[in-house]
Amino acid sequence: MSLREIHQRRVFDDATTDERRARVYVRSGEFGLDEPRSDIELMDALVNHDSPQRVHVVGPSGAGKTSLILKVVGDLARRELPIQHEVLILRVGDRPESLTSPEAVMKLVLDTIAVENHRFANVDPQILQDASADQRTHTPTQVEHRAGLTAPVASYSASLREAYDTAGFGQNPARVRHDLEDVLGHVKAAGYRPVLVLDDTEKFVSPGSDGKLDAASVENLYHHGVRVLGELQVDLVVAMHPRFEQVDRVLEVVERLAMTQIAVPELPAEAEPPALRAILERRMQRDEIDGELEDVITPAAVEDLQVLYHDRDRDLRSVLKVAHSAAGHAVARDATLIEGRDVRGSLVQEMS
Repeated sequence: MSLREIHQRRVFDDATTDERRARVYVRSGEFGLDEPRSDIELMDALVNHDSPQRVHVVGPSGAGKTSLILKVVGDLARRELPIQHEVLILRVGDRPESLTSPEAVMKLVLDTIAVENHRFANVDPQILQDASADQRTHTPTQVEHRAGLTAPVASYSASLREAYDTAGFGQNPARVRHDLEDVLGHVKAAGYRPVLVLDDTEKFVSPGSDGKLDAASVENLYHHGVRVLGELQVDLVVAMHPRFEQVDRVLEVVERLAMTQIAVPELPAEAEPPALRAILERRMQRDEIDGELEDVITPAAVEDLQVLYHDRDRDLRSVLKVAHSAAGHAVARDATLIEGRDVRGSLVQEMS
């Protein structure tokens, strides 16, 4: 596999689909980090407790909050549990107007269920189950399909569709909480455990350690969203930027709900070889690329990317974009290896 092909296939670039995020995820234990492992903590919260859980997945922008959540969702789908999970992910960062009141938040949940053919799920568990497997022998050739519905899912979806049509779920603001509780009842009666994820919340924080915080949207998210949804019979997982704690309402809601905090793992700074190496290697492995990492990038360039990761407050997303850009920089000069000068060149290009 040539460096040109790696660049064309965006092997080192940030993952932009749920399937790829789960497929290239590297577990914290693979970095040699001390316990507790974040993926195990989240799995424990969703499997080993009878009562609904309220969980924060905490990390700065680009640190891997969504990837961690999706990896665990895929792991859940692979396990033979007496009660399976139905997972609905709300990416609220692009819709701050849906957080202006408790009724608006609950209507967003109800409307999302309707869009998903009246199912309390908008991620394909079969895709994530396959993608999250620790050992792969081939790259999936089809990732856009929806898995076939099981009989219990089809049954509760049909009953929900009828309820939406006859009772007008979500149409009357005065009844919206009752409607959502009714939906959750249908899901649980069908033998499933509903899990609601609030993701993309980091969009309320501008990039950089000194970026502007949209305190109003964060307050609405917690006062109108997390607080109200946390009172329902549903597991609630919230992706949280550490700077949210600067908003008084956040601490109030967190304390009220006794939310469990799970930190996204930080790549160790002093590991040898650099921990970022495992992330780049995983991408090559999952894309079935023959050869070693040293065949396409020098150890010094990997070190440079590792340093950049810590300089950018653990923003792995932006570092992977730089790695992809550096590959393009090396290709443009007809090189077969990404070197430190390519990383530096991509940073200059990034600032221009």
